[in-house]
Amino acid sequence: MVFQHFAPKIKRFAVQKFSNSDKANDIVQDTMSNVWRKAYLFCPNKGAAHTWVYTIMRNVTFDALRKIRSGREDNLSEDIWSYIEGETEEKVFEDHLEKKFILENINKLSEAQLSVVKAFYFSELSQEQISECLDIPLGTVKSRLRLAVAKLKGNIGDDL
Repeated sequence: MVFQHFAPKIKRFAVQKFSNSDKANDIVQDTMSNVWRKAYLFCPNKGAAHTWVYTIMRNVTFDALRKIRSGREDNLSEDIWSYIEGETEEKVFEDHLEKKFILENINKLSEAQLSVVKAFYFSELSQEQISECLDIPLGTVKSRLRLAVAKLKGNIGDDL
């Protein structure tokens, strides 16, 4: 329902910006994926849902334009496949253990720090967006993030 409502509007906007149907489809996909992943951060008392979705669309579009302008567009067929084919089972297992260890330490943070870390690093929200969504001052967001990172460095630092 949400996809059916927003996808045509997002695609129309993206086609105007990129003049490329494939790139427009990528913008639609990335936007709707972000909406799905970040849905728990939507704050109805901060604004309408369509404003929130269009803000995400705008950010995705700006990111794509920056990549194009800087010449850093991802080329999956050349960059990733050679990496994946060369990856050994042992390396995958090590990465899995490292990820598990990091997540265990992240979950040891206080609830206040955890919510800020997840929003910043996993949902890729800006500190200003986190401040708005959690309805806390920007300085508090920065302090919680700084303290959480320091705590994680202390716990993880020498172990990885």
